[in-house]
Amino acid sequence: MLKSIFVRSLLLVFTLFQLCSSSPPTDLNKGLIAYYSFNDCKAHNLVGDDGDGIFFGDIDCWCGIEGNGLLLDGQNDYIEFPGSLNRAFNVQDFTISFYVKSENTSIFPSSLFSKREQCDLNQMLDIQFSPQYGRFPTFFHESEVRYFKDLTPSVDSLQWVHYVLVREGFRAQTYINGVLQRESFKCRGVDISNEAIFSFSNSPCIGSGRIRRFKGILDELRIYDRALSQAEVSDLYALHPVDRANPNCLSAIEKNTRRDLLTKEESVYLCQAKN
Repeated sequence: MLKSIFVRSLLLVFTLFQLCSSSPPTDLNKGLIAYYSFNDCKAHNLVGDDGDGIFFGDIDCWCGIEGNGLLLDGQNDYIEFPGSLNRAFNVQDFTISFYVKSENTSIFPSSLFSKREQCDLNQMLDIQFSPQYGRFPTFFHESEVRYFKDLTPSVDSLQWVHYVLVREGFRAQTYINGVLQRESFKCRGVDISNEAIFSFSNSPCIGSGRIRRFKGILDELRIYDRALSQAEVSDLYALHPVDRANPNCLSAIEKNTRRDLLTKEESVYLCQAKN
């Protein structure tokens, strides 16, 4: 009898310990102020009243990490994201998450996301990709002397990559494919407030001889007005891990010129047929 009571007591204690120690489920919609799946081949903000992206150039639709993504030509294509989401980039916490697959073979870095008025180091954010070195140069500056340093992560693949930038108070972090790569601290924080419009492939440094427009595919852009935790970034990546991307669908990009690219309907069909 005593043995039975003792066993039941141990089971009760173990159950209570499990309940107390288990992490609550993450809510990846909390604080999400902008989400672009690009599945309709447009840059509609699926969670906000504004912030729809504006296309410049002749942006095409192609197979993304999930559904469709946007294919940019590296010459004239870029996207601007006006609206209230731009207010997230100042001194407050935020998270940017997106997937890219670069087709750039240039020795020059490609412009990814930027919020930067001029090609200087005053109150700016600029995320780039350097295929030659397999790095994502990340510039997060209030001035030449006040900035988050050493945020540039490296990658060992030029296929699909999931990039996340988290800003939390005095700290900034970069993640690649759900894994923390770089972390930087700055007392008093870093103020990147400016009047520029958050954009993709449109850094003001394009044309300076130091950077080019992005050539490749963009997909699954999310912007939060809070800092995601490491566990949340891992959960976010688990939604669309890069090893599940369909390489057969993407390989056709290198064989086709812009005029020979498939139509939107053919692209969707090809993605489904290859799965």
